[in-house]
Amino acid sequence: MSVTTKLLRLYRVDCQVRSLRSRVDAAERYLRQQDKTLEDLTAKHEALSGQSRQLQATIGNDENEARSIEQRIEALREKLNNSTSNKEYSALLTEVNTLKADKSGVEERILESMTRLDEIKNAIAEIDAETAERGKVRTVALNDRDQRAAEVKDRLTELESERAVAAGDVPADALAKFEEEVEFREDEVMAPVSEHSRKHMEYACGSCQVLLPFEAVNRLLGDGELTFCGNCGAILFIEDELRELVTGGKK
Repeated sequence: MSVTTKLLRLYRVDCQVRSLRSRVDAAERYLRQQDKTLEDLTAKHEALSGQSRQLQATIGNDENEARSIEQRIEALREKLNNSTSNKEYSALLTEVNTLKADKSGVEERILESMTRLDEIKNAIAEIDAETAERGKVRTVALNDRDQRAAEVKDRLTELESERAVAAGDVPADALAKFEEEVEFREDEVMAPVSEHSRKHMEYACGSCQVLLPFEAVNRLLGDGELTFCGNCGAILFIEDELRELVTGGKK
């Protein structure tokens, strides 16, 4: 058995392994997307909750300040009622008006903070609703991933065993090259030779369709020497049907 034939055996099993894995991998990626979305929602919830607590503390402080100002105003009003001169009355009235302005400013801050707090609470409620819905999607995604994994488990174990046997039969240098290329090219790591014109001895790479030197085809027809497409780099092989047509059944 030539090195190309051994690689082709490995390649075909490898394609089946990756095909089965891809079904589980796709479900796994979708599940990770749901997890990431939930993590982002949790982070947003925590950030807004922190803002809510801070605003509540700010509102509490401002309310205490407003009460303190009101108490000072009440005390000044008492003094106004007991004032004995116009000068004293005028000074106390000015201070009262100043405190009223200060209290008005504090109350405006409280109103703004409460408005912002309501907005934050609404945003948190929306996040809670979205998190609940996304949690349902994640549950479906988890079940789908587990179901797919269960469906392919036995066949995947069988194919991985076949792949190990096939890989063990390939010469080390050829196997290393195959493993290196399959990381980047996946199913396109090997390509069949396609016949364009037998009369004119025109054969092409089945991957990129660039014509091949006929000596490359001869090598594959002969001892199956490891041969690469000079254009795309795919490892070339000849299907049995084409080999029969080209050689007339001669081995």
